[in-house]
Formats: sequence, structure tokens, C-alpha cells
Amino acid sequence: MDPIVWKEEYNIGIPQIDKQHRKLVSLINHLSQAEMNGGMVSYVFDDLDLYVKEHFRAEEELLRAFEYPDFEAHKQEHRTFEGWLSAVRQSFNLGGSSAHLIAQSMNAYLRNWLINHILESDMAYRDTLTVSKNKK
Repeated sequence: MDPIVWKEEYNIGIPQIDKQHRKLVSLINHLSQAEMNGGMVSYVFDDLDLYVKEHFRAEEELLRAFEYPDFEAHKQEHRTFEGWLSAVRQSFNLGGSSAHLIAQSMNAYLRNWLINHILESDMAYRDTLTVSKNKK
């Protein structure tokens, strides 16, 4: 798959969150590269675990602090992602599927997550956070 190129319109206007989102794009691109070259993808699990812990915690703290009205639904999307990651990692560790098939599945899911979560769900809170930030 072609690498994802970060575009300015992906920024939500919160530097910490934008930086973390760029990190996810980088992880997806590394996974794509490893998949194309037949490389190992096991390292991606650790990187994704770290991303999830740091990013979801930071984002949820912000949303809670700014009393984002759809906080619970947004948090549930994060828990769904964590469940997916755990299930894929468990499958990989059991060795039931090839690393290549798991890499393909992960790549497709992460690209879909990028489009549907970051570019839709996260954009939905942009105005709440940036308007509230500017009032303070």
C-alpha cells in the first residue's frame, strides 16, 4: 500500500494530539513497509501498545477536562480499538495466522481507524477544545 502522507487538514489544532496522530501515521507506514518487504511486524505491537496508552489517556483527559458532550462514546471507540489490538496480538502470539496476513489485517484496520476515528471522531471535538482553549 502507498504510504500515508500527513496533510495539514489532519491537524485538530491541539499540538500534543496532532503529534500523536502523526506518530500513528508513521506506525502505519512502517507496518506497510515491513509488509511489502516481508519484514517482521512483531515490533509494531509494542509501538501500538505504547501509542494507545499515551494517546488515549491524553486525549481522554482533555475531553473530560473540556466536558466534551460525546466523551463516553469517544472513550468507547478507544476501548474497541484496545480490544482489537489485544485480539490481534493474541492471534499473532498463538501462531495461527501468518505474520503477513496479520500485517495485512493490521494495516487495513489502522488505515480505516485513521480515516474513521481521527478524521471524523477526533475532528468532531476540535471546535469544543479549540473554542474553549481560546476563551481561557
